[in-house]
Amino acid sequence: MKTEDDEMEYEASKEETVTEDKDFDDGIDYRTVIKENIFTMWYKTSLPGEFATLNCVITPKDQNLLQHIFDEDIQTSKAPQTVVLQGAAGIGKTTLLKKAVLEWADGNLYQQFTHVFYLNGREISQVKEKSFAQLISKHWPSSEGPIEQVLSKPSSLLFIIDSFDELDFSFEEPQFALCKDWTQISPVSFLISSLLRKVMLPESYLLVATRSTAWKRLVPLLQKPQRVKLSGLSKNARMDYIHHLLKDKAWAMSAIYSLRMNWRLFHMCHVCHTCQMICTVLKGQVEKGGSVQETCKTSTALFTYYICSLFPRIPVGCVTLPNETLLRSLCKAAAEGIWTMKHVLYQQNLRKHELTREDILLFLDAKVLQQDTEYENCYMFTHLHVQEFFAALYYLLRENLEEQDYPSEPFENLYLLLESNHIHDPHLEQMKCFLFGLLNKDRVRQLEETFNLTVSMEVREELLACLEGLEKDDSTLSQLRFQDLLHCIYETQDEQFITQALMYFQKIIVRVDEEPQLRIYSFCLKHCHTLKTMRLTARADLKNMLDTAEMCLEGAAVQIIHYWQDLFSVLHTNESLIEMDLYESRLDESLMKILNEELSHPKCKLQKLIIRAVDFLNGCQDFTFLASNKKVTHLDLKDSDLGVNGLKTLCEALKCQGCKLRVLRLASCDLNVARCQKLSNALQTNRSLVFLNLSLNNLSNDGVKSLCEVLENPNCSLERLALASCGLTKAGCKVLSSALTKSKRLTHLCLSDNILEDEGIKLLSHTLKHPQCTLQSLVLRSCSFTPIGSEHLSAALLHNRSLVHLDLGQNKLADNGVKLLCHSLQQPHCNLQELELMSCVLTSKACGDLASVLVNNSNLWSLDLGHNILDDAGLNILCDALRNPNCHIQRLGLENCGLTPGCCQDLLGILSNNKSVIQMNLMKNALDHEAIKNLCKVLRSPACKMEFLALDKKEILKKKIKKFLVDVRINNPHLVIGPECPNTESGCWWNYF
Repeated sequence: MKTEDDEMEYEASKEETVTEDKDFDDGIDYRTVIKENIFTMWYKTSLPGEFATLNCVITPKDQNLLQHIFDEDIQTSKAPQTVVLQGAAGIGKTTLLKKAVLEWADGNLYQQFTHVFYLNGREISQVKEKSFAQLISKHWPSSEGPIEQVLSKPSSLLFIIDSFDELDFSFEEPQFALCKDWTQISPVSFLISSLLRKVMLPESYLLVATRSTAWKRLVPLLQKPQRVKLSGLSKNARMDYIHHLLKDKAWAMSAIYSLRMNWRLFHMCHVCHTCQMICTVLKGQVEKGGSVQETCKTSTALFTYYICSLFPRIPVGCVTLPNETLLRSLCKAAAEGIWTMKHVLYQQNLRKHELTREDILLFLDAKVLQQDTEYENCYMFTHLHVQEFFAALYYLLRENLEEQDYPSEPFENLYLLLESNHIHDPHLEQMKCFLFGLLNKDRVRQLEETFNLTVSMEVREELLACLEGLEKDDSTLSQLRFQDLLHCIYETQDEQFITQALMYFQKIIVRVDEEPQLRIYSFCLKHCHTLKTMRLTARADLKNMLDTAEMCLEGAAVQIIHYWQDLFSVLHTNESLIEMDLYESRLDESLMKILNEELSHPKCKLQKLIIRAVDFLNGCQDFTFLASNKKVTHLDLKDSDLGVNGLKTLCEALKCQGCKLRVLRLASCDLNVARCQKLSNALQTNRSLVFLNLSLNNLSNDGVKSLCEVLENPNCSLERLALASCGLTKAGCKVLSSALTKSKRLTHLCLSDNILEDEGIKLLSHTLKHPQCTLQSLVLRSCSFTPIGSEHLSAALLHNRSLVHLDLGQNKLADNGVKLLCHSLQQPHCNLQELELMSCVLTSKACGDLASVLVNNSNLWSLDLGHNILDDAGLNILCDALRNPNCHIQRLGLENCGLTPGCCQDLLGILSNNKSVIQMNLMKNALDHEAIKNLCKVLRSPACKMEFLALDKKEILKKKIKKFLVDVRINNPHLVIGPECPNTESGCWWNYF
């Protein structure tokens, strides 16, 4: 209800903007009329005391935003033609746009436009058919001349479309149905679609406002839109506003801390009127003797208190309780609106859900709904989150779907809801959270007492069945979805349900950046008893959490430590957990202490611990747990600085008999000669380690020398050693060669990215000839040798009987060098099984020699020729050999080999006629749509023996190709087509070590 002062101010504003003569024919121009219309709209929709704010000067922040919306792009030197103003519901988009129109009308803004037209989504949705000229000239003054004359100069026009999310249009019109003629009578949906898609008035400018959740629906309609986001109240501004609303300092501090512990509620507070509502609920609960902390524990708890407060148990005035049928109808309309991102209930929505005007009055009186001031049968929920709450409640009030004699609506499918995630389906996220929160017994009791009904909990079992189905999806998307589900499952606050819900998940990926996430994950994951693999990125160390909170209530530090203890307790409470990955975590002294305690627990069953790229704060590295833990056999510290303390505790543990570590990865751990010597001393007495990776450390020849002393020890158990990019040169090869002849167990050696040159290769080749050499795999990728080095290796292969894997990639062997190798490789007694020749500067000339090897060497089953310019001619030569029954090649790498669609017939021959090749890499070749289509025709046959085919991700995602690949997957399910090889640690066989 407007106050008398509001009425007077409104009338005064009208006198300022409209002359005494109200007849438009007497010279009133368009700018004056549009100002009058904006003031009228604002007056009708504003609350008491708000009207004056529209006449206020625009805040510096808003003024700056409006002024720069159409600034020229630095790179293109052009102003954007389409700008999208994006923000949450109620954040102030409409107010800002109306201010922009007034500023233009007063000559203060956008003077490059002769006319600005304001179109409201809700108003447009009420119109059936019109011409575009009629649509925008509802209040056009005759003194301005024909509207058609204005539209003839579209480059000087700005069209503002407010509340795009309230347009009740599907926007599915085909291109040919769109309209260019602004005088033609058409469905209004066609006109707006034509304007957005730049079919109508393509030179004009657009400013479209929409809720963030509707972005996915809007963006396909626009051409190169520029996004401008309204962020609402900042974190500090939210806290200041809560202080202002709650007055009492101690009470406000408690409320702010509780809200910050629930990131959903605190995020909601960035919208002013939502923040007001939340504070009103908190105030009411405290006045009733309730707890702010308990009310804020979940968003569902707070909103249940709020909704129930709107429907007093004893009817007051005109407020009466809705019956169950009526409540279900409203909830169904709410759910459909959330799914379709349409938040206005138009007359057709009311009819569809059997809601009468009398029914609506009940919800209007309760302030659940609000009515549009201009349109009689047009309603909205008072808050978006209120709609989301009623939408979630729908799933608890649904009638038995099995008894329905018609197909259920898509929004009734709970599996689709659980399958959604916050990245692709942000509009469903809060509704999904409310749904889980409503499984809580206290929430159910509140609702049953408020609405005098009995809530069925059948949805609980339905949700559990859906979660079981989701667990089978092991994709990255599934892991993203799982993080969302943890937030939802937490809302239940039901330990029994959480245990049941998480029993289906054996692998999880979570990231902790703030304390609210820590609280959620620590609460949920200790109930995940079947968990086998856990990847946890802990970025929120104790000090960072307390600093970020900007307030330290008494006991906050103790509480945070307790959360971390709960989270890491899975290491001893969950006997299924065998692998933990702390990739890119920040570990401080407190977390390192907790981790050590848990890993030292006698019930800890962890076998593999990955601490890659971890930031140890203040030198807190501590690996003492290795001395007593007999279960951990794999430790990966790649890209983490061991530090003085870390190296010391690691070396001490390696000397202990209780240490059972078998695999130790220390790649890129800032090791030097001195540190390598300390590690070598520790390894002299170790009897468990079989795999050691020291790659990407500056060990130099001296550091490798100390390792060689370990290898020469007859009690050394090392079988695999990786020294890639360690600063080793030809001078160090002499010491290494000597160690290789004395080592009893070393079978795998990686020396990639060391400048060994031909002299170094000569020394290693001499070692390979030695009868005591036990090497089975030798990786010499990028070691800077030439065909001369190939000659040494070729001679060694004639005498060696143990080597089965040889990687010579990224060396300039050229065709001559490979020819020398092939001389030995095609000998019947050559035992080599896997040969990597990627990036060896080969051409089609080398293919003749390689073809001879394929036919004559029955042991060779894997050959990688990727990144060599073999061209179609080279493939043709290889295919002749592959067709030979004596060829036993199973794995063939042809990535980036210069292949074109011209080689299609040869590839088809490999796929259809060759019985041995089951894995092939064709990535980064210029195979067109037609070539891949033809390949798919062969691959779809169940008779095809291929098990894995590597194709570029961008090719796989192309719509034209995707349908053929789907057909292959259906008809030949044992075949995997993708950029990553299944069942390999790195995702590809071509990264062997």
